[in-house]
Amino acid sequence: MAISKKAAIRTTSPEREAAGQQAAARSTQRQKATGSAARGTQNARQFAKTGARAIQAHTQARGQRRQAKRDSR
Repeated sequence: MAISKKAAIRTTSPEREAAGQQAAARSTQRQKATGSAARGTQNARQFAKTGARAIQAHTQARGQRRQAKRDSR
């Protein structure tokens, strides 16, 4: 008598087990890559914010120095 389909599904062959481990490894690798990309994006946004602040502060300081020169005349 042949093994029924239900019984065949319940038993896992080494190939299916290995395939499951490979799929888990792929999904873990994909998650790591996604997290890495998200961190890169976050760092770029933060740098854009701080870079804009630095430029504004530099411009403001330059204006203050010019005003101080004018006031000293």
